[in-house]
Amino acid sequence: MGALMSDMMAGVKAPSEAETKTLLAYLRRHAQKPLDPKRYPDVNRPEAEAFRLACSQCHVLPDPQRHTAAEWPAVVARMQENMEWMNRVVGTQPALDRAAGEPQLRIEEIVAFLEKHARR
Repeated sequence: MGALMSDMMAGVKAPSEAETKTLLAYLRRHAQKPLDPKRYPDVNRPEAEAFRLACSQCHVLPDPQRHTAAEWPAVVARMQENMEWMNRVVGTQPALDRAAGEPQLRIEEIVAFLEKHARR
């Protein structure tokens, strides 16, 4: 079993206890902060549906204050590429009536929500 695990890890060793503490401290300091729905009550409105659906597929909903309004379009574009690569894009059948079709990845709505609440 030991040889199999070694092969699976390709020679990578587990971090030491000190390295683990350093990694955890870094992750706690720099981890994505989730959106607080009390601070952004409009996150539950229909115009934020694309934001909720798209972002929550891979991670917590990000706090819009993480970036400026000018930065968000590039961040959303990068996430869109990641979603396509991971085959996570929602809504293959667009519908004129939102209630009648699949949820859609509406980039302009996602960016609009984030820019509205972005860091100044």
